[in-house]
Amino acid sequence: MKKPKVSIIIPVYNGKDYLNEAIDSALAQTYDNLEVIVVNDGSIDNGSTDKIAKSYGDRIKYIEKENGGVSTALNLALKEMTGDYFSWLSHDDAYYPEKVEKEIEFLKENNLLNERVILYSDYDLMNEKSKITDHVVKDHEMLELKPEYALLRGSVNGLSLLIPKKAFNECGNFDESLRCAQDYDLWYKMMKKGYKFIHMPEILVITRIHAKQDTKTNPKVDTEGNAFWVNMIDDIPLKTKIRLEGSEYNYYFEMAKFLNSTTYHIAEEHCVSKYLEMEEKAKKEIEQLKVSVIIPFYNRINLVIRALKSVLKQTYKNYEILLVNDGSTEKMSELNDFIKKDKRIKLINVKPNKGAANARNVGIDKATGDYIAFLDSDDEFCPEKLETQLIKMVASNSLVSHTSYIRKGFDEEVVFNSGQQTGKMIPTLIHSCSIATSTVMIKKSYLDENNYRFDSNMVIGEDTCFWLTILTDIDLLGIDIPLTIVNSNENSAAYNNDKLVIGMKTILRFVLNNPKLDKYDREIALLATHYSVIVNQVYNIDVLEDGGGNYYCPRCDAMINSRSWKITKPLRWANRFFKSLKNNGLRVTINKTINKIKNKLKKK
Repeated sequence: MKKPKVSIIIPVYNGKDYLNEAIDSALAQTYDNLEVIVVNDGSIDNGSTDKIAKSYGDRIKYIEKENGGVSTALNLALKEMTGDYFSWLSHDDAYYPEKVEKEIEFLKENNLLNERVILYSDYDLMNEKSKITDHVVKDHEMLELKPEYALLRGSVNGLSLLIPKKAFNECGNFDESLRCAQDYDLWYKMMKKGYKFIHMPEILVITRIHAKQDTKTNPKVDTEGNAFWVNMIDDIPLKTKIRLEGSEYNYYFEMAKFLNSTTYHIAEEHCVSKYLEMEEKAKKEIEQLKVSVIIPFYNRINLVIRALKSVLKQTYKNYEILLVNDGSTEKMSELNDFIKKDKRIKLINVKPNKGAANARNVGIDKATGDYIAFLDSDDEFCPEKLETQLIKMVASNSLVSHTSYIRKGFDEEVVFNSGQQTGKMIPTLIHSCSIATSTVMIKKSYLDENNYRFDSNMVIGEDTCFWLTILTDIDLLGIDIPLTIVNSNENSAAYNNDKLVIGMKTILRFVLNNPKLDKYDREIALLATHYSVIVNQVYNIDVLEDGGGNYYCPRCDAMINSRSWKITKPLRWANRFFKSLKNNGLRVTINKTINKIKNKLKKK
């Protein structure tokens, strides 16, 4: 097959400082079927730019024109180019030698030559002295799942692009009325025409950061940029907005978060106004929605009353409180007197004591609300908790949400921004779960339709296992506002060493035996590593040497010899067998199994 020709376009205005490096990097490409076109956009540097360009002779195609802006220079080059693909190189930037070759190879290997795709890559940053100062590596997994975020997250560096010439024939050239937003303006037109932006997770180009570049000196960067971003953000079809973030509300909310890190604050304010409008609409819709607050408790009646008071102070009033008494042995008279004061409080007695998981399940079964909110008996709600969370859930059409929280204890008060965990949280939750039970709200119909309940056989770590179950196929709405107070003491799982180890082991066992989580080897490995570190820290157990050159871990041995480990052994064996059967076929699997049995018999 004939190699496609690539045209490297270098528009330049007053390029005496860096033009040499740019042209040299273009000519140094390992790909041989290319042309280099330099367009001098009316430089006024006493002929320095002209002299540099002409010094390359016929190795480049050199064009001079009156100054009209980078768009006019690029459009002129588009008329003159003879290549099948367009590759833009600013005069103050540079390519790595294999930039073009790797891009063409990528297209070949993936059968994408002549297809409606545009490639872009990661990049390095360099300073005025051509020293590399940083590496910019984009979130490849996110960009594969959501290719629109090539533009909506500002992930495209025009320097790294490889664009088929036919895209310009279909979509037009650069808008010459724009001085700063002409690139993204055209990329978006191409995306609307069905061109897919594909991210290559490699650093192929180098962008220079210096004081004279347009992004720092031209006031139109902000004016044109804000107008472009507002137009693009709103112009995305509603179906695409929902696919990207689960709801239109989440789409605008996440766009506002992204734009906050840019200079486009007018566009950010636009997005904020959009999602606040949706919240105002949701305020009118929630009036008829009832929330069931479930508070399981065992003794510590004074803390239960404190938790109750925090619910009764809520700005949202359409709720019921289900107090699930998990076999308490303390006197209940003070609590009973408190309950009589409000008909919304219902006491449910469970005997004998079976643990928080079972108590929460009892509460879920008895709940009559549209939404479930959990509150541990030693925690408290902030006054706006139910109202704020319910509004955001309705506005975003979310099934499960949680918030950030304030942790109190040991004479300190710390805000935990756990609400930053949002969106598709599997598999991250396997090894890094920041969800506090008392911050969670769930739509009850979602639990009932899927028969989701806590595993009452779990004592510690049951909450994380529950979140992993109910969030396997849906997004989590994270609300980064501290709306709950989590009170801690030396008996809390986060501070009690024995409880910490039991909880970690519970989660690890659950993950290892959950078929839906089986494919996340990296995350499971991180969880196992974390468990190992915790065990060693808590019990000061290291890998020991038995004197004969053999190493062992007593804690690991105890786990392996435990009853639960032995019971689940056939399941683990079957899982490995069927995975091998799928990947390797019957003959290889049988041979492997026979060899393992032989090896075990030899050891015996």
